[in-house]
Amino acid sequence: MSDVSVKLQWNHQAIQSIENKAAKGLIRMGYDMASVARSNAPYLTGALANSIRVEEDSGDVAVIAGGKSGGKDIRYAAIQEFGGYAGRNHSAKITGKHYMARARDFVLAGDYLNKYFGGIT
Repeated sequence: MSDVSVKLQWNHQAIQSIENKAAKGLIRMGYDMASVARSNAPYLTGALANSIRVEEDSGDVAVIAGGKSGGKDIRYAAIQEFGGYAGRNHSAKITGKHYMARARDFVLAGDYLNKYFGGIT
């Protein structure tokens, strides 16, 4: 008896095209989330909303609030997101605003797979 075989190979060009489309969708998703987070962020001076940005690194996308922004160190991004105690002797209780989580939930609502990754085959 003779053997029968089927050779399976990656189509590297097709895979690269899929990766590129997925990366673009992820970037669009990040920018949409940042936009919604800016509108959800507590507003006194606008510094927190202005600190929200999208960073890309080796195909990964992060939406970040806080850190250095406009020459200011926005240290209160996390406590505004999650809540906790702040101020002198931690005497002020801050209720979490969840501006980032609400932005994530908004972007992931509905048919987000088709919106950001539709056409990937």
